[in-house]
Amino acid sequence: MTADLTEEDEFLIIGCDGVWDVFRSKNAVDFARRRLQEHNDPGMCSKDLVNEALKRKSGDNLTVVVVCFQSNPPPNLIAPRARVRRSFSAEGLRELQSFLDSVAN
Repeated sequence: MTADLTEEDEFLIIGCDGVWDVFRSKNAVDFARRRLQEHNDPGMCSKDLVNEALKRKSGDNLTVVVVCFQSNPPPNLIAPRARVRRSFSAEGLRELQSFLDSVAN
């Protein structure tokens, strides 16, 4: 199997099942990204992942290797703010007002 790397590929986490028993993939990536932003050391990041897996009570073997594809730390990701639509019916607003009035008295 081969894969072409892109500029968006920052690092790779290779871990045995003891890691994946207590981390979801996205959680491990987020955890590793934060650590690499702090110290940009893949060896230390690997140890951090193992230590966190131990804290999360992993009961299996723990081996992790983090491979960085770029020399700079991963950039901060800015997630777009979710737009939540809120709507109330007239009846819902009356019930809410009635409840708030009863609490205030």
